[in-house]
Amino acid sequence: MIATQIGLVAGAVTSCAVIPQVVKAYRSKHVCDISIWQPVILVVGMGLWLLYGLIINDVPLIAANIFSIFCNIFLIAMKIIYREG
Repeated sequence: MIATQIGLVAGAVTSCAVIPQVVKAYRSKHVCDISIWQPVILVVGMGLWLLYGLIINDVPLIAANIFSIFCNIFLIAMKIIYREG
């Protein structure tokens, strides 16, 4: 029980790390300084963690990775939509 709660808090904290970048990119529509590869590689890695979480039925892994994948895909989409040049 306590391990699940710690996992949920840890997942929430680490998942929120990308939010400031997403908000800044959304507000400014300026993404030229963001590498496309960082969120792409993160989505691949988090997709694997999500799959692992599903296999072992670990709610913190599943929840944290779904949220993080969504945020990073949104960042990738903004990088494509708002590309300069």
